[in-house]
Amino acid sequence: MPFKPKHHHVHHAHEQKKDTTFKKPKPLPKRSLNGALILGVLGLILAAGIFFSVGENIYFWTLLILAIILTANAIFLRFKFSTPFLLPFVITMVKTKHTINFIYSIAHHSKWFEKVCLGGMFLGFGIAGVDYWYGRKLGGWKRIVVLAVSAVLLGVLFEVTMKFLFSVPLFAPLYIPCLIGFVFLGFGGMTLAMMLGYGVLALNGAFFGQQYCPSVAPVIPGAPIPGLGTVIPLIAWVSLALVLIIHEFSHGILMAYYKEKIKSVGLLLAGIFPIGAFVEQDDKTFNKLNDKKSLMVLSAGSASNLFSIAIAVILMVAIGFASQSLATSFNSEYNKAYSGVKVLSVEDKVSFCGITVDAPAKGKFLPGDIISSVNGVDINSLSSLNRAIFSSSGEIEFSVQRLSDQNLPIITVVSLTPYTFMDLNLKKIGVEFAALPTGYKMDSGIVASETIVQMILQILLFWAILSFAAGSFNYLPSDPFDGGRMGKIILAPYFAFMGLNKKETQVLIGRIFMWLLVIALVLNMVPYLTMI
Repeated sequence: MPFKPKHHHVHHAHEQKKDTTFKKPKPLPKRSLNGALILGVLGLILAAGIFFSVGENIYFWTLLILAIILTANAIFLRFKFSTPFLLPFVITMVKTKHTINFIYSIAHHSKWFEKVCLGGMFLGFGIAGVDYWYGRKLGGWKRIVVLAVSAVLLGVLFEVTMKFLFSVPLFAPLYIPCLIGFVFLGFGGMTLAMMLGYGVLALNGAFFGQQYCPSVAPVIPGAPIPGLGTVIPLIAWVSLALVLIIHEFSHGILMAYYKEKIKSVGLLLAGIFPIGAFVEQDDKTFNKLNDKKSLMVLSAGSASNLFSIAIAVILMVAIGFASQSLATSFNSEYNKAYSGVKVLSVEDKVSFCGITVDAPAKGKFLPGDIISSVNGVDINSLSSLNRAIFSSSGEIEFSVQRLSDQNLPIITVVSLTPYTFMDLNLKKIGVEFAALPTGYKMDSGIVASETIVQMILQILLFWAILSFAAGSFNYLPSDPFDGGRMGKIILAPYFAFMGLNKKETQVLIGRIFMWLLVIALVLNMVPYLTMI
């Protein structure tokens, strides 16, 4: 989890902040570093033993990741590539001054960037942000009109952009709570409502024997997400780096625009995995910024992430349009190289999020079967097969060519109903398919070009997804996120009736939302407990 020392503006995948006194860490003894390196190597050997004996499982991935972190950190610290941070053998810090001049050069032309940060603040804090910036100044009926119009616009935006998420049956009950949270507290309120609501659903499901997927888990590209088994491709590391750089540089640009001194920039590493970034500022001057400038600086990172989504989508559409002729050529080559889809293997069980059931295809498909059509639609590729299965409802009819006992090809019909997991519209039948090659050799230039285009599109897709996650989560009105400090400023006027001073009010607001976050996190741990 992310953390913010007093002299560093720190950001992780879920940006945590806390004011403490940062002291330059003392070098670790060589004996300790050597011991950590030995433990890391032993962990790698043990992980390899698990893999070759029983294959991939949660124990293998947990041990492998911990061993990589320990080994890499021991090497980095031993050769002074990085310095300890918080947990010496788990997280290290790399910082430099080389990019500071670049940040200042951009800041000179960044007056427009204030508008981006202000827009992000309204998205991040809803009508509370609008009220803080404009409503309170107007007062009376004008304030009511501004807030009413803002509420309608935010509601329409939520309906247009978030409707797809709540079209999933599992999330449908959370639509109204999340809509209310978004209108009143923007993405921060929506995220908190989503976490609390999903936690309550998971707790309720535990009492009635219904398994839910974990909603809070570490995400490491290339490794299965704990509890899900889903693997984010390694190329997503590029997307994550973009998110971190944009987020942190945006904070730095606005600090430089306000003439704040930047001492260094850097990364936080868990072994070889970048888990955060920071801009180190001079706290003596930064803490003297007025509330509105502080809000702008705090909003900069998340606002940039949210607006990055539009850039990523525009680029995906542009690249998709520009590469249409390439896609046509690739499909033509693919159709020559593959004539259909065959069955490689049939599983006994299918599982997801701790639910394991008999595979619907067990006893119905045989290895070597060739799929010619699904529900009367001809199938000639894996993508067309997956689309046919996903779009179907109820029972599916497969037209299958297989060899008879006399080794003669026969056509038979296989009917089955996919298992749909937890109202997520995720369908599994328990079959591993493969494209059926014809022997034709595809044009290597076309294949290479299409591969590059698909990699770029994947980077852009995960850039958009991770930008949304970073932007929305960092507006959470709770420490240790950016929104925690913002919430203490924006929401303080609503607590004036209590007669507390500014510091006491901010402490109270921090405690309220911290407890809400803790409760949400505890509730969201329930799926892990029910999977044991």
